[in-house]
Amino acid sequence: MSSKQWIWFYLFTFFMVVLLIWKGGEALKNQQIKTLRMDTIEELNQLANVLESAIAKYQHMPTLLASNDRVKKALRDGFESDINQLNRELEQINRITEASDSYILNADGLTIAASNYGGGSSFVGSNYVFRPYFKDAIAGKPGRYYALGIMSNRRGYYFSYPIYEGESIIGVAVVKVDLTQFEKRFANQNYEFVLLDPDNVVFSGSRPNWVYRVLGELSHEELKRIADSQRYGDKAIEKLAITYQKSFDDQSHIIDILENKNTNNSDNLNRVSYLKMSRPISLLGFQVSILAPLKILNEDIALWRAIFAGGVTITALLFGLAMLRTRMLRERSDANEMTRHNQAYIREVIQNTQAGLVTLDENHKIESFNPAVERLVGQPLAPLVGQPLSVLFRSDGEGFMTSPSDDFFDAINNLGIKVLTREGSLCYFEQAPVPVEMTLCEMQLPNRLSYLVTFHDMTERKRYEQEITQARIDLEERVRERTFELEGANIRLRQEIEEHKGTQRELIQTAKLAVLGQLSAGLNHELNQPLTAIRAFAGNGLKFLDRGQYDQAQTNLQHISQLGHHMSDIIARFKVFARKGDVHQGPIAVQTAIMGAIKIMGTRYKEVDIELVVTEDKGFIVNGDMVFLEQVLVNLLANAADAILESPSHDRRVCIEQKGTDDSVIICVQDTGSGLSDEAVRNLFEPFFTSKSSGLGLGLGLSISQRIIDAMGGQISASNMASGGAEFCVRLPRFQPSSMAYDNAL
Repeated sequence: MSSKQWIWFYLFTFFMVVLLIWKGGEALKNQQIKTLRMDTIEELNQLANVLESAIAKYQHMPTLLASNDRVKKALRDGFESDINQLNRELEQINRITEASDSYILNADGLTIAASNYGGGSSFVGSNYVFRPYFKDAIAGKPGRYYALGIMSNRRGYYFSYPIYEGESIIGVAVVKVDLTQFEKRFANQNYEFVLLDPDNVVFSGSRPNWVYRVLGELSHEELKRIADSQRYGDKAIEKLAITYQKSFDDQSHIIDILENKNTNNSDNLNRVSYLKMSRPISLLGFQVSILAPLKILNEDIALWRAIFAGGVTITALLFGLAMLRTRMLRERSDANEMTRHNQAYIREVIQNTQAGLVTLDENHKIESFNPAVERLVGQPLAPLVGQPLSVLFRSDGEGFMTSPSDDFFDAINNLGIKVLTREGSLCYFEQAPVPVEMTLCEMQLPNRLSYLVTFHDMTERKRYEQEITQARIDLEERVRERTFELEGANIRLRQEIEEHKGTQRELIQTAKLAVLGQLSAGLNHELNQPLTAIRAFAGNGLKFLDRGQYDQAQTNLQHISQLGHHMSDIIARFKVFARKGDVHQGPIAVQTAIMGAIKIMGTRYKEVDIELVVTEDKGFIVNGDMVFLEQVLVNLLANAADAILESPSHDRRVCIEQKGTDDSVIICVQDTGSGLSDEAVRNLFEPFFTSKSSGLGLGLGLSISQRIIDAMGGQISASNMASGGAEFCVRLPRFQPSSMAYDNAL
């Protein structure tokens, strides 16, 4: 063959080698990408499952909040104390569940309570009526949404649920899940991940500079819809710099993305290749994608090609075969040496281990033992070789084992138990038994069957168990003694409670008598007028009888009878008001209680020229005690009169109004006095606190009134009116005939 032919031969060979290296590299690359794809599928499923399971636990929290009675009460009544307590409960729930935020919206979308009520970015007072999750919930459906928080400026996923009061929706419960915790959790993986919303906008990901980037194209209408919903605030929605995209198979793509090598220089761009795989997250309506970098894979392929090119020559192959043979001989020698070393090492471990080891042959006879067993027994055990295990070990609760195979070995051979453990004692000749834990396992040796028995000394453990048992007995004795002491203290406490109740009843009675004392002058005036009229009618009647004018005399007698009934009614009203007794719940007419209080206080109001305005009877029936409700109203009317008398420049007028809700009735007493001071508002219902002039009150009336209303299941409150003066409101539950019938049936 000529030189030219050799040149062409070498060129052809070189071309074939280069082609083989290139094609082989491509084939290897595709194979490694397939392997990477399989690994990425597992990581993608794991990531999606973690996201779903971590967020799924929050989806039912709004439902639980919506069923909370305190939430409904805060929405219904709007009392500041209820809202403050609800704020604290939401904060505690967030700490326990690790949610981002929890808050309650009223029917107008205004936040009344939130878990972050104390922070600078509190949601309280913010209105979210524009949020889709509010619109869905107020329409009666569970809501879900994802957006950038307006106050917190943090991305999150929102769950909402309507709050019902009967058949009406009075508010919305919302729980926000912060997705940044998942970004931190998966930030240091060997891949990048992105969480795409339904518009293919990156809502969350391991690369912060990819967030709010879109994988695809968005129309002007879609961009406007996103902006109108304020989903991402003022964030600019831009396209991710994808320069190349190719489908690898039905489920994966190879994409190239331009990235900055230096964040300070936007012109220094680097093209990075990724294997992209995606799957939907049905719970969120999102799609999660993993981008596995192909840089290391490409570097491996290039390295493989270099190695392959360097080893294609025949000389390298022959040299490699020679070196391989030499290496095999050396490894065989090293393996034999290692085997001898391992055998010596194992013997040393067995001889020096602290656990007792005994080997048994296939007939369950003692074959060998280590020195630790002799140390446990305290005797040489050479005579026991060839003897059954029962001559050395006895199981707890049994006598000496005469046939161990029936117990231990049958369980291992027939039942498939790999390891069998029993507690017992090592007993040999006259030595004291040594408590041990015995473990029996089967050893499958190449040529025969054998068993390994391990003994662990339990002397210290038994001693600890006895000490623990004694300590438990001592503890139970101390518990019984302490229980006896607590029972005695409980009896004394109940006695003190009964004495306190008696003192409270006496205090209420004292307050009644104090009111009667204040009204005694008016009572005398009320009785003197009919007595004077009776004397006049009686004198005239005698004269009519003397003249024979019997009709006029009969008329005078009728007037005297009516005046007697009037005096009896006045005295009876004060007697009923003054009687002792506990609160007895029952249906009472609100108008009747108001009129009873007016009869008691009417005389005083006439004396001091105070106008008393009572709204028309609305037929309200409440659940309570008539006498005690009259006492509360008399106290409120007396306080109103005192407030007006201390402010003579104001109009002298007291108004009693009745208002009703679905489940309660509100009685309001409004005066035209000078109103309540800040100190009075804070301490108004405390015992012995009074805002009256010195010597005009004990400060017990409102405190007792509050206890009476609490006992009837209601509430009493005070506030200043915008027009001037003070307003005291008593809220009592409406009487429900069905519940009363049920209680009587019970």
